[in-house]
Amino acid sequence: MLNNIFSNIYTQIALVFAALGGLISDQFGGGYFAVIIMALAVLSYAVYDEYKKQKLYSKKNISIPLVFNISNPANSKTALDALFEILDKEYPSHKKNLKKYFNIIENDLIFKYDGDIFDEKRFIDFLKITKHDIKKLEAQIPQNIHFHIVYIGPIANAILIGTMLGTEGVTLYQYNKSSDSYTISLKIDGREYKEHVKEFKIITKKTIGEVKECVTIAIDLASHKVALGKLEEPIVHLESTIGATIKNPKDFIRANQEIYSVINSLQQTCSHIKLVYSMPTTVALLLGMSVQNYWDIEVTQFSDGEYKRVVGHLDEIKYYF
Repeated sequence: MLNNIFSNIYTQIALVFAALGGLISDQFGGGYFAVIIMALAVLSYAVYDEYKKQKLYSKKNISIPLVFNISNPANSKTALDALFEILDKEYPSHKKNLKKYFNIIENDLIFKYDGDIFDEKRFIDFLKITKHDIKKLEAQIPQNIHFHIVYIGPIANAILIGTMLGTEGVTLYQYNKSSDSYTISLKIDGREYKEHVKEFKIITKKTIGEVKECVTIAIDLASHKVALGKLEEPIVHLESTIGATIKNPKDFIRANQEIYSVINSLQQTCSHIKLVYSMPTTVALLLGMSVQNYWDIEVTQFSDGEYKRVVGHLDEIKYYF
């Protein structure tokens, strides 16, 4: 804390005030006592300011809200304000204090992409810039960070945002239309979500055609079913056994474990995997966090009656810092 006091802005003001005040007192032959009192008062406030900061952020992890809005007209600031309202229960005046103590403002916490999601190069550039900005955020805060995330946009891009995160300290939120609010869908404090499993409880697996070098994995975990008739064989079809809605956080984790286990197994013998899907955003983010950018995976989005490529090769996305 002592080092922080010396670097505190109010300590710097006190030192400048003392130096200038001393020079002025020398010039006019008096007033030293008043200068000392004023400098000590400002220095005392610097100590109080650092104490307040330590008290506010004494926990092991600091919660940081992030909003990802991909080609969606929804108001990103409204979503961020909703997150701050939730976090204020743990960190009072969190928005103001992030700015005051860490120089983090609202614009640093909103990642907005307004372009065409099928413009692969542009979206990959967006991912790289976003990854860099998130690393910068992490560097601004001395403690560990737990991200609280709202994602707004297509499922394909949710997977891609997940690949960029690759972290274990994340809470995911979803929008609740009935209450016009954001609620927690899943809190992640470890890497359980990418553990390999052999037994399937959430999905059934069906192989259509003979799997060789390239394969399409069709994931059905929502009410809108994958159009299998529009896909070329071979296909590995993964379908939910618990209906179109996942509510239990443990089911989100288990569903991702099973999907990830299938992908992990196939990538060992297949040179290229194509993903098509109908699934919740939470699972899409988890899946991205699991596969990251290690394997040759093609991410698609259903549009105009067909599954169009969003990113052709995840393993070709490189982040350099």
